[in-house]
Amino acid sequence: MNKPLAGKIAIVTDGHYGIGALSAQTLADQGADVIISHPAHAWNAAGIVTGLEARGVNARAYAINCDRVSGIKTLVSRVIADFGQVDILVTNNVSFVLQDDERIYSAAAIEAIAPVIREGGRIIAIGKTAAARTTENINASNNNNARLHDLITHSAKSLHDRHVTVNRLQSNILGRKNRALPATDISVLGDIASGLSFLAGPESDFVTGTTFNFNALHAA
Repeated sequence: MNKPLAGKIAIVTDGHYGIGALSAQTLADQGADVIISHPAHAWNAAGIVTGLEARGVNARAYAINCDRVSGIKTLVSRVIADFGQVDILVTNNVSFVLQDDERIYSAAAIEAIAPVIREGGRIIAIGKTAAARTTENINASNNNNARLHDLITHSAKSLHDRHVTVNRLQSNILGRKNRALPATDISVLGDIASGLSFLAGPESDFVTGTTFNFNALHAA
């Protein structure tokens, strides 16, 4: 089988659950060795690691709570100390509710990984669209999305010379309490996994500074 990410080391935050676990599995299927983070005492992290290793890659789980900026910084430092390289960073801002604003969190993650990620690396943020039922909430959501988009495009420009791409996948599904998903949401999960696989792979060298939206409400 074609393994375009063989020899790459990927980090997936909160990779023990939901879209984070799906992201870790997607990267492992492409041949990447995968490190996931999880809060302390996450019962299913070992099972995720076993499943990743069954795909023929190396995997490890670190008990580091990445709900906060301090966690993502610690995780990057640990992985560099233990493995000496990072090629892909996927920040999973969907399955768990960040205690820091997503824009602040993503900025800190990019700042932490930028000096150490290898040339040709991939930074992929997976975020969640805010529920918006009022005009005030819609305006706040639009402003937040605009700030996040500005962060992604600015970071992409700053890392362009090293051929590091920075992109974001955005969805309105998979909140912390959404464990039973409608069929339309399942189809969107497949789309997100395909998008992640593409953005992490060699064919996406020309794609950077972009936000891709996957909306379950519009799924066929």
